[in-house]
Amino acid sequence: MEIDIAHQQAPGGVAVTVRVRLTGREASRLFLSGDTLIQLPLEDALPGSDSSPMPRASIFLSEIAGLRDGLTRVFTGSQAADTYAAIVRTQLETALEAM
Repeated sequence: MEIDIAHQQAPGGVAVTVRVRLTGREASRLFLSGDTLIQLPLEDALPGSDSSPMPRASIFLSEIAGLRDGLTRVFTGSQAADTYAAIVRTQLETALEAM
């Protein structure tokens, strides 16, 4: 699994984009062992562009891997963005170890 987490300035805050690439073998193992639910911290997250009042609190690993442009969330500041990135990275690495 390849994990790419990038930060960039965005209107109103700091955007964090999470991209995951799975090999065919990893995708098969994920399918056979059961998908992993990744918790997405909400502290200091700004509402998304999908018009929902609250950002999504969790997502399946297979969904992240299937997003061509990755999963992007915008935070009010760099500290919240860094915390989010660290928590998500830890969960993704743990999921990789379990596969």
